[in-house]
Amino acid sequence: MKHFVDTNVFIYSITDHPRFGEKAKRILKRIEEGEEAVTTTLVLCEISWVLEAMGRQGDIKSTLEKILSYKNLEVVGFETDDLLVGANNMRLYGIDFNDGLNVAVMTKIGVLEAYSNDSKHLGKLDFIKLVFK
Repeated sequence: MKHFVDTNVFIYSITDHPRFGEKAKRILKRIEEGEEAVTTTLVLCEISWVLEAMGRQGDIKSTLEKILSYKNLEVVGFETDDLLVGANNMRLYGIDFNDGLNVAVMTKIGVLEAYSNDSKHLGKLDFIKLVFK
């Protein structure tokens, strides 16, 4: 089964997060080794924004190149209609806009399991299964 890879997995790995970094690295290693997964262009933007906010602008290009080199990681864009669905998801489920947009894309492509530990937003949705191991 294909999983959606949320922003936090990449950020935990990139920053060697003391609590979640190793789990995130294991998830990404499985994808590098052949497990099929999907993420969105929005997630790539969020990773870039986080790195920029951390003062790590110089790491953005190499980080994106590394992520885009994963042969089994499909990167899906979003359409203008998805923006409206995302805004509706935000209102309907009480989540932030970016998560609402990612959920719009996930449901459209039929991926309802996510590598994430975002219980504050994605965890609110009973139709999305969070996996973080």
